Amino acid sequence: MIEIIEFFNCPVPQRLNLLLLGGIWLWYGILLFLNAYKIDIPTVLQIRLPHDMHQPPTTRQIIQNVRWFALKVSRVAVPLHIITLMLFHQYQLDDSANERSTTTHFILHVFPLCQLIILLAFIICQSVIVKYAVKRLPLIEPQPSQLRNVYILLSDSLTSFTRPLIDFLLFTSLLFSGPHTNIDLFLSSLPSLIRIFQCLREYKLVGHKSLLGNTLKYTCNLPILVCTWYSRVYPESLSSSKFKEIQITCLFINSTFSYLWDVKMDWTLPKFITLRHGRHKMIFKEYIYHIAIVTNLILRFWWLWVVLGHYSKYVFFDGELQYLEILRRAQWVIFKLESEYVTRPSPKV
Repeated sequence: MIEIIEFFNCPVPQRLNLLLLGGIWLWYGILLFLNAYKIDIPTVLQIRLPHDMHQPPTTRQIIQNVRWFALKVSRVAVPLHIITLMLFHQYQLDDSANERSTTTHFILHVFPLCQLIILLAFIICQSVIVKYAVKRLPLIEPQPSQLRNVYILLSDSLTSFTRPLIDFLLFTSLLFSGPHTNIDLFLSSLPSLIRIFQCLREYKLVGHKSLLGNTLKYTCNLPILVCTWYSRVYPESLSSSKFKEIQITCLFINSTFSYLWDVKMDWTLPKFITLRHGRHKMIFKEYIYHIAIVTNLILRFWWLWVVLGHYSKYVFFDGELQYLEILRRAQWVIFKLESEYVTRPSPKV
């Protein structure tokens, strides 16, 4: 158990790479789960380029391709991660400021950056639809809905990487400039800004008022980043009870709004107990939805359990909230795609 925690409790800049690798395997698990309930993935997700006239792959073929890709990436990423852990362990043992320690310190900052470039190159080069969507991410295309779902899954997944992205950029920026340049906060705000721009663009194109509510949801992320920036500029504010109250209030509003939107709008579950009614059937068994509603609540408010428990930053190990957020996002993807599947227009005869 201790060895497992040490594997995840890696150097802060390395955590982003580990989370990306975990996200790839979670996507594979999501596909297996959806396939077990006979959900046809190509009907809700664009798998090929819009102008590609070839027959789209089946769900089984998609699963096989994702498994092959995850194994291919793991063969490269896992050994590099183990090397990083060994270097980190050696650096911790070597307290002297000699040349070897300085070199190891430099490698520990550069190595995660190189791994991130490799991982992103793998993801973008191996998936033509991801490459296509990344190029046009802010300019979301509302139609067809299968392509829109690709944009939303990519951009929403980026928002779940905000915290590890801040940590990664903060540590990596030390290679090029002094500490607290705040470039990390600016770059980590981009996922939320992209979703805000996407929602406003969609509203202009299709005019659905729910898109304004979605815009407000992502806007709630920005005050949290502002609080982080303010605490850096004025470190004495961290000991201020008023500042802490403002920070907790921003977190609480964001978590509450996002949680209700996830369940009621993204999962189309207007009622927590009776779930769905009418022509939109439920694919999973009722208890699966209820478990998801409860666990999503716990994971959304995990930061609150840390505050109420008077822990410093975590309950079990450093960075646990970032891993839990990726798990919560994987759960969200399952029920988002299930919702898209049951609410899709009936095929015309």
